[in-house]
Amino acid sequence: MKALKLMAAALAFVGATAQAATNQEIINHVSYNVILATYNDLASQAANLNAAVNTLAANPTEANLAKAQDAWRATRIPWESSEAFLFGPVDSLGIDPLLDTWPLNILDLDSVLKSNRAITTDFVRALGTNLQGFHTIEYLLFGDGKSANTKPASALTAKQFEYLKATTALLAEHTAYLAHSWTKNYDPENPSAPGYVQVISNPGFDNPFYSSDRAVMEEFVQGMMGILDEVANGKMSDPMGADINSANMALVESPFSWNSLNDFTNNIRSVYSIYTGHYRSTKGPGVKALVERVDAALAARVEGEILNCMQLIQAIRPAGGGDFGQAIFTHDGRARAQKAIDALNALHATMENEVLPTLDM
Repeated sequence: MKALKLMAAALAFVGATAQAATNQEIINHVSYNVILATYNDLASQAANLNAAVNTLAANPTEANLAKAQDAWRATRIPWESSEAFLFGPVDSLGIDPLLDTWPLNILDLDSVLKSNRAITTDFVRALGTNLQGFHTIEYLLFGDGKSANTKPASALTAKQFEYLKATTALLAEHTAYLAHSWTKNYDPENPSAPGYVQVISNPGFDNPFYSSDRAVMEEFVQGMMGILDEVANGKMSDPMGADINSANMALVESPFSWNSLNDFTNNIRSVYSIYTGHYRSTKGPGVKALVERVDAALAARVEGEILNCMQLIQAIRPAGGGDFGQAIFTHDGRARAQKAIDALNALHATMENEVLPTLDM
């Protein structure tokens, strides 16, 4: 429901003329009010998740389990809404795999849980990336996701609580570090390095990454294209397989919570935010403002295509309940998924063939 409400709010802006803005104004707004704001939200929500898990561990009631599950979903929103800008410290510092490696190594996780090892944050830190992060927390909070997307609080063991507390603390640490890298210092080996938001928002000859405003704008467009391709041809296509007999639930991301479709929608919401400059209640110039200077009709059409993709992803949800992992094992669900994939690929082509060239006009 939350995803649908956010989408409805976004629809209100379709066709609206983007604020007249220079490239530098677009860069400043997107850098500070979209990207940095998203990472700050992520760090805040991860801290809330850690607190909710500690409350659950101290008092394992159904109500506290539901609050922890809601906190996981709430933290997932800004993370998935950041995937159009997986450049900068999230990449260079290797933070992405620490937060979101998939698939989860369930066999090794279960082995650790059965052992006599003391599970601390440092212990989990030393494990592989597929034994920490969002999906480890998801599995422990929601269960295996096979027939339902929840489990009773009584099913959580003392060892699972140890692991939950350790890995949510680590998630909060990593997300806080990501926010710090954008606000204060992007290179821990160089104490004088500024926050990455200052780097990307000040292109120029002496900038080590962005020699011109065009270079930043291309980073934005390539980021949008990258997640469009990943959602269409990775996150959705890989689990679907060539036909219904080759559909593979093990490749579905966020299957334990049945949150896949919301993840995919928020991935495309990140494209919407970079393109329009709209993030949560904040509005300002995005890439659309540049496109509009060249072709106002194209600018509006692209926005409509982005919102259409989000609607088509949500429409995959089975009427009788379930999520993407259930839809791909039905013929009608696969047809709806393919429609969304086709729209995402068409939008990618529009970005590549029509939006990208506007950077040089």
